Order: sequence, then structure tokens, then C-alpha cells
Amino acid sequence: MGVMANARGFAADNRIRVFVSHARADTGFADQIGAFLHNAGFQPLLDRYEAGGAGWEERLGRLIEDADALVLVLTADSANSDLCVWEVEAAQRLGKRVVLVLPAPLHGAARELAGLNTVYFYSDPSVANSGFYDGQRRLEAALRGAERLRAAAAPSRPSPQDEARDARRAEAQARKQERKLRKAEQRELEKQIRRATAPRFPVLGVAFLSLVAAAVVGVIMKPDLLNQARASWINLTSAAEAITAEDPPYSPMDVSVQEYAPERPLYAGRNGANVRDYPLTTGELILEAPPRTPLRVTGRRMVQGQWWFRVTLEDGRVGFVREDVVTFSAPPVAQAVAGVTDIAPAVEVTAGRAGAKVRTAPRRNARVIVRVAAASEMQATGKIREGAHWWLRVTLADGRTGYVRDDVVTAESRTALSL
Repeated sequence: MGVMANARGFAADNRIRVFVSHARADTGFADQIGAFLHNAGFQPLLDRYEAGGAGWEERLGRLIEDADALVLVLTADSANSDLCVWEVEAAQRLGKRVVLVLPAPLHGAARELAGLNTVYFYSDPSVANSGFYDGQRRLEAALRGAERLRAAAAPSRPSPQDEARDARRAEAQARKQERKLRKAEQRELEKQIRRATAPRFPVLGVAFLSLVAAAVVGVIMKPDLLNQARASWINLTSAAEAITAEDPPYSPMDVSVQEYAPERPLYAGRNGANVRDYPLTTGELILEAPPRTPLRVTGRRMVQGQWWFRVTLEDGRVGFVREDVVTFSAPPVAQAVAGVTDIAPAVEVTAGRAGAKVRTAPRRNARVIVRVAAASEMQATGKIREGAHWWLRVTLADGRTGYVRDDVVTAESRTALSL
């Protein structure tokens, strides 16, 4: 025996679900029990597959767990079936009501099945209320008991208005708690920064000078202390060097972060990204990274509900960028264009007063790789005529290549290229 729910599946209503367990030889009688249960307002769950396949025990356990009661068609075959006994024991462990249905007289039933609620579907003068009709009535009554148990165990359901009110309260409480956590995190981070950057009162230095002054006064007042003062002078000098030594300057590496390496490269966003020395907008600006600048991420920290990424710049400096000014989308790259005349050696050109859009191809509708600022220097390595303009193939300072139109570079640059 394996597991199969009836063709209707698990109904999304409140009908009592009854798992009908039986031996394969008793399938016909089990189908009749299932039809009766369906007509009586129950939802029968019948098993159809052979046991022993992969996952049969898990499927059976899940079906029994979903059922409200178990009906076992008890015959000689099912009474001696280890699987039937296992199903009954599983239902009992889960607190399900178990009812045994006997379609015919049975002798020597399995000891594990003795003492359970039994319904006789055959006529026996020695058994009161036996027979097919009385058996149906007793079976329905036994299962209605399971219905009452389920109703008693089910918690009372609050009204929609109460649920909506509780949901609003929980949401407001969550927002309040989140604001408290953000403020506490910001205070702690600012405290760390102030502790690392604020000037310190030289308490130890003052204490050292006081000791020296006391020693001098003692020597003057008591000349016999001179030798002791000389002996301790070396120790005091060493202590002075340690006391007056300057603390190392603050470094972004002092901020504790979660080690993090993204699966994809990270780039400055389309408007660039400000790199700061600690993960707050009040941090000192280290670099205004141009749009689409590659960023090497070495860690991250959550501050006020947003991630700040710790990045290492090309010159070795370390800083932080906020998640909303960066992107994981790789920047577009220049296309291979036929017909470009090489410029050798390369000629240095300068972006005009409005800057210059570097595109992937010599067309105005081509994607923009990056917009360089006014007076930015580029190396022109090729040119091609498109319509009324020349397009220059340029190489940027970071090594990227693209195309700019001749009217976005300075007049001096066009003269140098003889355009």
C-alpha cells in the first residue's frame, strides 16, 4: 500500500478528512466506505500505491497528519500487515481518532489492533448493532466525535476588524523598534568616530610632569634623595616617551564591518558615488568616484537600514559607499566598428565646456558608457565619418574606450586632429 488522496485532493473547506487504510485485496470494500463517507459529508482519503518506494513513509505520515481520523478496513490481510499496524500507530501518536471496520468475521486479529473502536458491517446475532446499515450509522457517529474534538481544539478566530487592528499595532511597534535600533546604531558609530578622531587631553603627560616636579622638589628639600632620583630618571624617561607618543591617526579600517565579497563586481552608479571615510553621510569625503567606476568591496555594515560597503580604491585608500549610489550592473562597453581610421600616434583631446558623453558606437542613439566632466582629457586613437560629424574613438584615463562626437571636444582638439 502506498499513498494517494482521492481525485478531489484536499478540499479547502471544513469537512472532516478521513484516511481509509486497507490491504490491497480489500480495495473494493474500501471504495464503498469512501463513497459512503463522501455522501455523508466527509472527505475520504484513499491509498492506492504500493509501499516500499522512495519516500513512502514520509508521504504516508504527511497524509495521516493532515487527516482528522483514520478508518482501517480490518481483514485477515490488513491485520497481519506491518504497514497497516504502522498506520494505526502513527495515527495514535498524532492523537487521531482510529475506527476499525470489519466487513466479515475475523479471528486472531493483531494484538496491536485490539481494544480500538470497532464497527461491524456484517450481521452477527452475538453483537448488538451489527450489520451494514447499523455499521454505517455507528461509523458516522464515531467520526462525528472526531469532528467535535477538532472543533473543541480549534482556537477561536478573531474578527477581521480585530486582525486588522492587531496588524496595525504590530507594524507600528516594528517601525518604532526599528527607529530605536537605527538611532542607537548611529550613536554608537558616531561615538566610535569621535573616540578615534577627537583630540585627547594629555592626562598621562600632565601626570608625568607632576612626578618630575615632585622629584625635583624632593631633591631640593632633601639632598640625600638625589641618588635615588638619578637611579629612577632612566625609567621616567622611558615612561615619558611612551606617554607622549602620538596615537595613530584614525583609519576607516577601525570601523568594524562584516566581511563581504559580492558575487558580481560593484560599480559607481550612473551619477557617480561619494566615497567617505566612515559609513555616515557626515563622514569626510575621500573621493567623488565617476559614474561606472569599478569598486573593490572588502566588507559591509548596516547603518540606519542601509548597507554601506567598505571599498579599497586604486591608490590603496579605504572608504565607504552607500548601497543606493552603486550598482551591480556592468557598464556598457564599446562595440567593434568597421571603417574606423586609426590615429597613430594617439592625440590627446579635451572635453568641452559641457563635458562629453562617451558612447558604445558612433551614433547618437548608442548607449552611454560614461559622461566625462568638462576639461577631461582623453586619447583619440581613431576616427570615422558619420553624417555631418566626425566621431572619435577615445581611450579614457581608466582604460575604457568609446566614441565621442567632434562637437563635444574643444576647438583646439579638433585643430590638433585636423577635423
